[in-house]
Amino acid sequence: MWSHTPRHSDLHAEEPEHSYLASAADLMVGLLFVFIIMVAFLALQNKTSKTDQKPPESPVVEVTKRIGMEIEKSLPGVTVNPSTGVITLPEGALFELGSSVLKDSAVIELNDAAKRLTDVLKCYVHNQRAMLSCKQNPEGHEIDTIFIEGHTDNRPMNRAGGNIKLSLDRAISVNNALIQAGTLASFRNKLDQPIISYSAYADTRPLIKEDPADGRNRRVDLRIVLSYKPPVVNSLLGVAAEAVGK
Repeated sequence: MWSHTPRHSDLHAEEPEHSYLASAADLMVGLLFVFIIMVAFLALQNKTSKTDQKPPESPVVEVTKRIGMEIEKSLPGVTVNPSTGVITLPEGALFELGSSVLKDSAVIELNDAAKRLTDVLKCYVHNQRAMLSCKQNPEGHEIDTIFIEGHTDNRPMNRAGGNIKLSLDRAISVNNALIQAGTLASFRNKLDQPIISYSAYADTRPLIKEDPADGRNRRVDLRIVLSYKPPVVNSLLGVAAEAVGK
């Protein structure tokens, strides 16, 4: 039976091929290891940079701050709470005790506030933004409603309707002063609804919960409610606005 025994020269001829394959495999393993190290390093670096950066402000915080700054110029003593979107007007600056008729000084201050609001709100109201170039609102935030909310303390009132009627009448008085002093009545959200509205809570939402009779519970709040916008849309609009700005 014929057989072939590899010659010494044949064995040597196969060695370079095996050596090449082994070297290539080692190289691939080395490159993969380097790639894994780089990915881990970049991930760690990205995590560290995100930790160092301050988280972006929520839309309601940003919008409330801007509006609050304008109102404060006309009505010193207001309280701005950006985290809740509420701007508080103290009762003492607006009304006499138990009255829903605005003081003469309050009418002047609210009229001035209305003019300032008209200017700042244009960039945050649906039917106004399209006509403007609003660099201060690159994300395209829009206000759905600004509630004018009337509040009282829990001391009973000797008048028809009691505290609920008093809080409603005060909210309406502030609403009328703001609306009549400018063009805010024409400001509408994306559903073509007026953005200014009013509501009354009497003593059901005390500012000082420990003492519902505390005079600080008597107030008129402006509550800013934004239209919902998915986060992805916000991010895309931000990137687009930044690109246009450059």
